[in-house]
Amino acid sequence: GRSYCVRTQRMLNQCLESLVQKVQSGVVINFEKSGPDPAPIGEDGLVDASRPINSFASQPWHSCHKLIYVRPNPKTGVPVGHWPIPESFWPDQNSPTLPPRTAHPVVRFSCVDCEPMVIDKLPFDKYELEPSPLTQYILERKSPHTCWQVFVSSSGKYSELGHPFGYLKASTTLTCVNLFVMPYNYPVLLPLL
Repeated sequence: GRSYCVRTQRMLNQCLESLVQKVQSGVVINFEKSGPDPAPIGEDGLVDASRPINSFASQPWHSCHKLIYVRPNPKTGVPVGHWPIPESFWPDQNSPTLPPRTAHPVVRFSCVDCEPMVIDKLPFDKYELEPSPLTQYILERKSPHTCWQVFVSSSGKYSELGHPFGYLKASTTLTCVNLFVMPYNYPVLLPLL
């Protein structure tokens, strides 16, 4: 953090200018790994079965408290999103209040390689992740055509992990990692549509 001691109007303007330059347009999310680590990838980009998987040793990329950049619409200047990040509870009509929640959503990701899904005319939201050990790990795998599904625990009625609401995917050029937010339980919904 940083503190400012403002004594004059001019100093106030300088401090505000300094703060505005540091402000990023985004949302902070806690990303946490769920399940085992992925199989290591060899130099050729294929799964290397000879290298052991150590799923129990905690790695920096297993848990990251990072920003996703929410870019404004170039025409209007207002950010637009189509789908929410699910809540971590199933709604109960008999409850007079909503349960408390964390300020930053806890998004869990599964390291199982999946096929990225999109269909024509159904919108999705795409947010770039701030660089972190997680983005570095995903980019080092050099797999821009697979993705890892994301979940919010307790978002489903009958399962602890809930259903996927999107996925993490490296960009085709391997320059960044994006969070794609889709309709809840999109692997079931999209084939039906």
